[in-house]
Amino acid sequence: MRQRDPFGLALGSLRAALEDALAPGQHLSVVDIAASLGLSTSPVREALSRLCGEGLVEDRRGLGYFTRAAPLEDVLGLLDLEAAHVGLAALYTRVAQPCDATDASVEAWIDDLVDACDNQPLIESLVRVRRRLAPLRRLNGPTEAADGPAPASKVEAYYARWRIAATGLASRVRRIDPDQSKYTRNIV
Repeated sequence: MRQRDPFGLALGSLRAALEDALAPGQHLSVVDIAASLGLSTSPVREALSRLCGEGLVEDRRGLGYFTRAAPLEDVLGLLDLEAAHVGLAALYTRVAQPCDATDASVEAWIDDLVDACDNQPLIESLVRVRRRLAPLRRLNGPTEAADGPAPASKVEAYYARWRIAATGLASRVRRIDPDQSKYTRNIV
């Protein structure tokens, strides 16, 4: 007979729900999540607390847990932090530059950097930042080439496009109605 891991089940289900782009700022009802998973509220609270520590969920004292909101300053800050992490990882890792500046190519290159880099604290930090950006990137979709002077590298072009996209993305995120989200009920 197999032993159940309630915390692992709650954590895995919540991670999957967050990766499937829950609406930013959406309330996460501990009771509803526990009921949908057939668990008590304790492992759900533990999992939400872990996700708070990773910066993926917010604990608003007295109000409960919420998916992270995404004001423009946060999105830009996360993009700059990711770019800095990627730049540092590229200094110490021999991975061929991306073949072109498309989102798919640069993101595949970043994945290769993560796999090849030996600086574990740097990679752990980069992965945390990328997890916070992932739902926003899915919401936005691929970026288009920007007008103006060409950036010096394909990676710089990628981040320049995302900085431009961040303004529109932040305003779209503010207009998302959590009640219209398919994840509002039975999110896990």
